[in-house]
Amino acid sequence: MKRVLVSTGRIVLAVVLVFILLLAPGILIVPVTLLVGWWWSLGRLFTVWHPAPHAVVVFFLAVIVLVVGTHVFLRWLHGRLKNGEAVGKSPAWRWKWTLCGFAMIFCTLLGICCIVLTTHQLYWVSKSSDPVFTDPILDRVAMIRSLFSLNQEADAVKWDSTRTRAAFWQRVFTSPGQPASEIFQPIWIEKDGMTLRAIILVPRHPLQYSKARIMVMEPGTNHAEKLSELPKVLVSFGLGRPDEFASPPPPPRP
Repeated sequence: MKRVLVSTGRIVLAVVLVFILLLAPGILIVPVTLLVGWWWSLGRLFTVWHPAPHAVVVFFLAVIVLVVGTHVFLRWLHGRLKNGEAVGKSPAWRWKWTLCGFAMIFCTLLGICCIVLTTHQLYWVSKSSDPVFTDPILDRVAMIRSLFSLNQEADAVKWDSTRTRAAFWQRVFTSPGQPASEIFQPIWIEKDGMTLRAIILVPRHPLQYSKARIMVMEPGTNHAEKLSELPKVLVSFGLGRPDEFASPPPPPRP
C-alpha cells in the first residue's frame, strides 16, 4: 500500500510539473533560482578572493593554539573544582566537550551573521530598482526581437535618420507593452545629415557585465560585441581617439 501511494504521488508530481512547464514555466524561476542561483556567486567569490598564504597559516595556527589552550585550561579548572569524594567518579575533561563548546559558539556566531546579512539583503533588494529574477535567455530574445524590429523599420525608411529614430522610440517593442527604449540605449552613428551609418544598442541595466552584449547594426549586416568592447567599437566609427581607451601604464615600483 505504501509503495502504491509513493508511486501515485510521483506520477501526480510529474504531471503537475509537465503542466507547469507547458502553461507557466516562469513559476519555476523562484525555486530554481533559490536552489542553484548562488552557485555562480560562490564561483565568482573564489575567483576574486586571493588570500595571502602567510595570513591563512597564521589564522589556522591561532585557531589551534586557542582550542588547545582552552582545553588545557578547562581540564585544569575541572580538576580543581572536583572535591575529594568525587575524584574517582568524575571523569576527566574530554576533548569532545571542548570541541562541542567551540562548535556551539561557531554556530551561534554564524546564525547571528546570517540574520544580519539576510536583513541587510532584504532591505537592499526592497530599495533596488533591478529585477529580482532575470533570465539570460529571455534577455537575449528581447535583444534579438528589438534588433529585428528596428532593422525592419530602418530598411523601410532607407536608414533615414529622423524616421528611424522616431520608429525606435515609438514602435519598437521587446514584448507586448514593453518599449525597447526602456531596456536599450541607442547610439546613432550618422553617415551624413540625412541618413544613418550604424546603430548601436546598449543595454541600460546589465546585471551581468561580463556576459552583456551590444548589438551593432549597419545596412546589410549586424553583429554582437561584448559590452566591454564598446569603446573600441566607437573608435572604429570615428568617435573618440584610440589613445583615450588605452590601458594605463603600470604604477612605478617603490
